[in-house]
Amino acid sequence: MSDKQFIKRIQTLGRLTPKEKRIADFFARHYDDLVFENLSSISRKTSVSKPTVLRFITKLGFARFKDFHAALRTELSLTHDSLHIRYSLKKKLLQDSEEDVVAQNFANTIKNLETTYARMNKVAFADIARAIASTRGKLYLFGQRSSHALAYLFYNMMRRVMPGTVLVPKGCSAEPDLLVDVTPDDLLFVVFRHPYGTEARQLISFFSKKGGRVILLTDSELNPAAELARHQLVVNTEGVSIFTSSASILAVLESLNIAVLGYTDQDFSSRMEETDTIYSHFDTFCI
Repeated sequence: MSDKQFIKRIQTLGRLTPKEKRIADFFARHYDDLVFENLSSISRKTSVSKPTVLRFITKLGFARFKDFHAALRTELSLTHDSLHIRYSLKKKLLQDSEEDVVAQNFANTIKNLETTYARMNKVAFADIARAIASTRGKLYLFGQRSSHALAYLFYNMMRRVMPGTVLVPKGCSAEPDLLVDVTPDDLLFVVFRHPYGTEARQLISFFSKKGGRVILLTDSELNPAAELARHQLVVNTEGVSIFTSSASILAVLESLNIAVLGYTDQDFSSRMEETDTIYSHFDTFCI
């Protein structure tokens, strides 16, 4: 099954039922990872029965799920074509939709938050917060493409709690001066979500070779850097558009900031007062 054949099969199905939309939406968001799924996992993740999933796959022209899976293994490749597939499928889903877009997105956001919270290992979360709070070296933060904005937001939260926090800029040419002094006492926190950037992967690899610890905030345990991470926080980022949602990532980052503050022994009141004094000196904010 080639990419174009897959798209054409979806487009020629006609109007999709709500359950078929759910399956197609899952395929659109996780096309590159479908090769790792089975009938049961797709049913569980889409909240659609296995017979319904199988009927949808039969509509695509496959007699058995095994045939569908075999076609994916043969043809699937992580290229820009996969982005085109997701775009084409999402476009069809949006064209078929008669619901209020705001209501759809808010409902999806709530679902992402609830799913992320339900699946989160609370003990592991606490361990990660303690690991950040007890870092003897520097805390490095990074995100590639749109994830850089999320890393920057976390940087603004954390630098008031941990003065040794460093935001690694985008672009390899700017990184060496910051990374030359990395030691095993340092910690790298990366927002690492699909499509997984090579620059982020290279930074994670470099940090790991230096002996530094790596924490990933990711959307999949099967991400390309999973084997290099000391800890992983997995969030649900499913979206109603061609873009993934960031709401659950923001919620986790805010929660981490609060948790880290609770695990630190320092008194931040004087530091906060001094910060406010500097803001006043530079007339930073409107009264």
